[in-house]
Amino acid sequence: MPAIVRGGRRQTAQPNKGAGKAAPKGGARGGGRKAQATHSRIGSVPMSNELIGWLAFGGLATLMSVVLLTGGRAEMLQASVASFVDGRIAAVGVNLQKMRLVGVSEAASADIKKALTFERGQPIALMDLEKVRQDVEAVGWVKSAVVRRQFPDGLIITVTERPRLAVWQHNNRVVVIDDKGQIIPEANAHTFTDLPLIVGEGANEQAAQVLELLRARPELLTRTEALIRVNTRRWDVRLKNGAIIKLPALNEDEALNRLDALIVQKRILDQGFAVIDLLDPNTLVVVPLNAGNA
Repeated sequence: MPAIVRGGRRQTAQPNKGAGKAAPKGGARGGGRKAQATHSRIGSVPMSNELIGWLAFGGLATLMSVVLLTGGRAEMLQASVASFVDGRIAAVGVNLQKMRLVGVSEAASADIKKALTFERGQPIALMDLEKVRQDVEAVGWVKSAVVRRQFPDGLIITVTERPRLAVWQHNNRVVVIDDKGQIIPEANAHTFTDLPLIVGEGANEQAAQVLELLRARPELLTRTEALIRVNTRRWDVRLKNGAIIKLPALNEDEALNRLDALIVQKRILDQGFAVIDLLDPNTLVVVPLNAGNA
């Protein structure tokens, strides 16, 4: 019959040239030990628990990838596999050792770190990343956050901060607002002197639009001290020299285009006017600085 060599190719049994000769004394026993030793070398490779865990993780991760291709029908299986993988990783002692914040400003860093409730050394695979994300997004500075593990022992939190649009003064209170007009409670308004100042009821809700118009006019913006909301309907632009530019409730852009032309042609901002009234699109009304003393 054909002989099978473990770990090798099937070979045709060759005629035993020594057939009929007596076997050497003790040969059968020695051959048995040699075969047993060969089997031991081929069949047993020492593996640590940690290596076993990582092999299990790799194999199951591949299985998860295949399972995901089957669509929604595999959701329960996916959850079970993920739970098993997390358990294996935790079992081999993969613990959180470092955390990195990405996209976080110096002003927001301390408040975001304060909101984190996890601790160094806890099993990284068992961390609730959704809770970490929710904790970070509960901070006023934060618009959105993405949390992911970085194996073997790291956590990366990528943050998109809420844009700081302006400082809003209203009812004897000064706060920082974002581009949606929402207050950023952790922000100290007195440290953001580079932000435009808006004043009055409802100014926070309409600031983004008028500030966009002023940013398109850098010379005017550099001369502006504050934007004042009047009767929750329109804006006055107060310049650093004390002059007031009155903008209409509608068609603000057209009014500012008129002002652009007057700046170029008449240098109107340098003429010493206390008021430049652009409320009427067909009429320009100006009030000299010394009009009150006349």
